[in-house]
Amino acid sequence: MFSFIGSWVQMTGQQWLVLEITNSKQALGLVTFLGSLPLFFFSPLGGWFADRCNKRVVLVVCSSIFALSAFILSAAVFTGQVTFNLIAALAFVNGIAAVIEIPTRQAMISNIVAEEDIGNAIPLNAATFNLARVIGPAIGGVLLANFGAGMCYLVNGISFAAIILAVLAIHADLSSNSDRSASLRETLFEGIYHVARSPAMRTLVMMMATTALFGIFYISFISALATNVLNLNPKGYSMLLTSTGIGAIVGVLTLASLGKRPWKGLIPNISMVALGASLILLAFVQTQWQAMIVLAMVGAFGIGQMVGTNTALQYFAPPELRGRIVAVHMWSLAGLNPLSALMFGWISERIGLPKSFLMGGVIVLLVGLVVLLFGRSVRGLR
Repeated sequence: MFSFIGSWVQMTGQQWLVLEITNSKQALGLVTFLGSLPLFFFSPLGGWFADRCNKRVVLVVCSSIFALSAFILSAAVFTGQVTFNLIAALAFVNGIAAVIEIPTRQAMISNIVAEEDIGNAIPLNAATFNLARVIGPAIGGVLLANFGAGMCYLVNGISFAAIILAVLAIHADLSSNSDRSASLRETLFEGIYHVARSPAMRTLVMMMATTALFGIFYISFISALATNVLNLNPKGYSMLLTSTGIGAIVGVLTLASLGKRPWKGLIPNISMVALGASLILLAFVQTQWQAMIVLAMVGAFGIGQMVGTNTALQYFAPPELRGRIVAVHMWSLAGLNPLSALMFGWISERIGLPKSFLMGGVIVLLVGLVVLLFGRSVRGLR
């Protein structure tokens, strides 16, 4: 959680810095695009690493790369050498490391907790990330206003020490789950094949891909909403991020309380419908308080779909394929996010940010309703 706080502190500073350097919503989308582009192309390879390699070693190496990137950007800001090209290049480097780090960290849960507790453990794991969404932007807003974006990067770099120390302290067996005698060619796409053969998993991934393309883009444009639509200062901007995190915490704690319930398919489906409706409301906000309330709803229902999908996929996945199936989920979420950010960056420059939220929300709502009415395989996940 300490490391996630650092990441949200950096994101708070970086969004503001990019907008300050470029004055372009399209540039905000481009940074997200470059950071997530490796996930689009190499997610299966990341899932293969997660199942094949020692998770402890992978997480220490990847966290060290993230920390080094943050320290470089911090130094660049403090010395006046920071450029948009440097921010974009290091976002791409971090994206390459994330291809391996994300499925490894997610799949590690099943190495640590008992199988019957996975339904509770995955939402509680997500709660650490989303609690950081409340604390991080609040700290980031203060640091940004008083010390500039360079301090935000510095704090994030230091925060990765927490993940490295935590991973080294875990006594559970974090070695490979899979058969090492099988070749890369034989095992690389096993997760994709398994999802494709399961109607329920296939539908869940399709739903997540729809939300990633037409819903999650809002995260990259909160700074633009704050400055261009609501005319807020850095403190007001950080409050919007914080309210999104508060909603997400409510969402994950609700999911954790429902962990033993049989509604594994209905939870992400209902969350998707509510997320679409919330994004439509976001298109009409005119004050800071309206935006905070609606963003809390978006945070709650968005995390409901993400974590609900992750829980269902891991719960019904064979243990030896969990890393690769998590990688499929990661591709449907983070891998498609770069296309979404780039697309809606271009769209919002032409029709405005509120209409972009409206367009995305309508599509997410309609797809969620279709699955809710006709998706028997998803309703049958119990």
